[in-house]
Amino acid sequence: MRLAALSIPLLILALPGCQSAPDLATLPHATIAGTHVDVDGDRFDTFRVVAIDGRDVLPVTDQPVKLIGHDATNLLAAGQGARIEVEGFAFFNGTGHRMFFDPMRAQGVVEFVPAAGATYSVHGTVAPEASSVWIEDDATHAPVGRKIVVPGRAASGAAGASSGVQTMRSGGA
Repeated sequence: MRLAALSIPLLILALPGCQSAPDLATLPHATIAGTHVDVDGDRFDTFRVVAIDGRDVLPVTDQPVKLIGHDATNLLAAGQGARIEVEGFAFFNGTGHRMFFDPMRAQGVVEFVPAAGATYSVHGTVAPEASSVWIEDDATHAPVGRKIVVPGRAASGAAGASSGVQTMRSGGA
């Protein structure tokens, strides 16, 4: 009984610290969405948001096979810097392809300041030589932030980086 009597005041004191973040839909915001490309019926190239400002946005049980063709949309606070972790990868329907082929993956972080009312989407290319992923403004089709490029296994080893392009190892941030 005494333990319960002590825990009630502690609970009351802790509740103000549990305030939730404001709902972005009620504030000025932008929208970002993933994309995918049906390459040949067996391979789908998927480009998606993994995390926003360090907060995971993928389902807890991430199963890309169940999300093919269903590109997720997320809200971003407008007018303030956003740190978006993105990835692009090839997904194969066939189990043999998934087990033995190079997944051709690019992953990294893009930082930019979203504009109110703007829509953005994640795009990229997936190839044995190199894979890349970037965020585009849907109205202008111009890239925002930096483009992430990851050399593939078939790359000759000579990786040249141009301005605004970050070259990283597969899976790096």
